[in-house]
Amino acid sequence: MQRCLQIFFVFFFFIGFVPPAVAGPANDVVLQIGSSQAEIDGAFHDLQTAPCIKDDVTLVPLRFITEAFGAEVVWNAEDKGITLRHKEMVLQFWPEKSEAFVDDTVQTMAGAPVVEDGVTLVPLRFLVENLKYEVNFLSVTKKIYIKQLPPSNQPPVAKFEVLKDTVAQGETVVYKDTSFDPDGDELLESKWLGNERAFFAPGDYEVSLQVEDKHGLWSEPYTRVITVTDEVEMNELTYNLHNPIPGQRMNMSDIPVLEIDRLNPVVMMNKEKIMISNSPETVLMDGILYRDVLIGENRLYYHHLNGSNKTKTIYLLAVNQGTDPVELAVNKWGTAGPGDPMAVGRQAAFRYLDFKYPDEAQSLELLPGEMVVLNEGAGNVIKPGQTTHGIFGINAADDLSFVVVAVSSLAQLDDFKKLPLLSRDGKHIRGTYLRANRSVAVRLNTDMPARLVIADGEEDSFLYGKDEEVIYRNKGNYGLSYRINIQTEHRVGVLFSSRGGVFAGAGAWNGKAFNLPNQGILQAQEGCMIGVVEPGPETTLEFIPPAGSYLPINLIFIPF
Repeated sequence: MQRCLQIFFVFFFFIGFVPPAVAGPANDVVLQIGSSQAEIDGAFHDLQTAPCIKDDVTLVPLRFITEAFGAEVVWNAEDKGITLRHKEMVLQFWPEKSEAFVDDTVQTMAGAPVVEDGVTLVPLRFLVENLKYEVNFLSVTKKIYIKQLPPSNQPPVAKFEVLKDTVAQGETVVYKDTSFDPDGDELLESKWLGNERAFFAPGDYEVSLQVEDKHGLWSEPYTRVITVTDEVEMNELTYNLHNPIPGQRMNMSDIPVLEIDRLNPVVMMNKEKIMISNSPETVLMDGILYRDVLIGENRLYYHHLNGSNKTKTIYLLAVNQGTDPVELAVNKWGTAGPGDPMAVGRQAAFRYLDFKYPDEAQSLELLPGEMVVLNEGAGNVIKPGQTTHGIFGINAADDLSFVVVAVSSLAQLDDFKKLPLLSRDGKHIRGTYLRANRSVAVRLNTDMPARLVIADGEEDSFLYGKDEEVIYRNKGNYGLSYRINIQTEHRVGVLFSSRGGVFAGAGAWNGKAFNLPNQGILQAQEGCMIGVVEPGPETTLEFIPPAGSYLPINLIFIPF
């Protein structure tokens, strides 16, 4: 093994020799110590000088090997030097000298090149390390197998162009991504910073871009500066009303939200229930987090953080405790985790609203005594400090028991009924709440701004429910599904205003889900765009107050 590790390639150089013709660079070259025959991709060729071992250094013919792999060898008659060029690599060395230049950097070879019968022989290790050859030496047959390794992956190059790098306030900035990968790999992800559609204050703004290739390598940031002049083309509100993107965050400090007249909409509620497991929100031990028996169409909701020092799994179980089989339809769901409380709140709400019903719905039959896990593999394995969240819309043909449990091992599910029922934490909600859906009819027949208050407990009442025999309010109406139907006689922009505190959620505008906001987190009294309603047919906004965020919120209607 020690002798194999010291093997060196030596290649010959002979001015009048023309190496064997091959169709492009070879894939494999095979040499044998002491043999004057070699193979290039399975074809045999004669060598003028055979590879040999001298002073524990393996030497092979230079030109034969390197030109077989597509390199160029040049002899300098003046100083008897040899220059080897392969792709972007340049090597320079001299017979009988152990020093060489690799791209102008001096290296010392373990042995000096020699010339025998007009053929230059060069140490193998020197070429292997610098030209990226893969070498295998079989000591029994004394054969040397050489393969050209593929070039190492190069990072991608981020770049973009702008139509104009000096713009007015409220003028759209057009970005064109011209990033590329030197290896021709697909670019999988882009990270922009500062690439606003438009800017609304004078000054210089840096915009940068990074891109990732399919191997996970990221480019260096590429940055350009956009100069915004004192000229005003549109203010921020006007720009967003004319260029609406659902979830686009915007500065609403100039809008006196609380001075806008409140709407008194027509509200309808159904009898569907929400079974909510959110207390104790921070799970410290294994146990049953919440349970109830439900029949018909209902919604199941859990949101828990692992506060222990061990990995936990939060399972949502359906159990048939009756004597007859029961059909269970899981009509839609949204799950998220592991992550932080606000992030999973946003993700689960988005996935629930984005669910493709009925294509992705599931139908189950639970036999008497059977238990099924409804959230298997849904981000429900959480390490200490992580949170998981799930929202499930179900329809049970008969009574089924639904149970949320926290366990440290799968084996505990076999006897989950022996797990203790964990106590509420006194801060978060738990229980089964009536009237899980609200349909809100908004009718706008004036050209004045108006607002709709959601989940404040006064204008929009909180849900009431039971945890066993104790009645609790759902402060924030978490898990409740709002369907807001808007009809107007004037063109109206709809804005979202966070009033209770930090907020990150989701909505669906005419059936298309979007994040609220589409980037980052809203602070108290910040807002974002939702969309524009034209006179005529109804436009629908669906909304679920997200776990981890603060309520209430206001919807602002601005005629324009």
